[in-house]
Amino acid sequence: MKRIWIILILIVITIISIGCDKVNNPEYNVDKSACNSCGACIGICPIDAIEIGADGKAIIDQTKCNQCGKCIAICPEDAIY
Repeated sequence: MKRIWIILILIVITIISIGCDKVNNPEYNVDKSACNSCGACIGICPIDAIEIGADGKAIIDQTKCNQCGKCIAICPEDAIY
């Protein structure tokens, strides 16, 4: 029984550490091949962290982005991840 608890604790610690790493190091990016340049992400971004680049595709300014997720939710092509 003690062995099962140790295994469960190790699993929980692993899951928490993976989850915390994702929260501490979030960065949203745009798949340029999927972006259709519709601009929906620009309109929804509450802090103006997204603009259209010279190639006509969305660019996320990582220094401004607060990872609210609104752009991910609105993107019709699922180009933001």
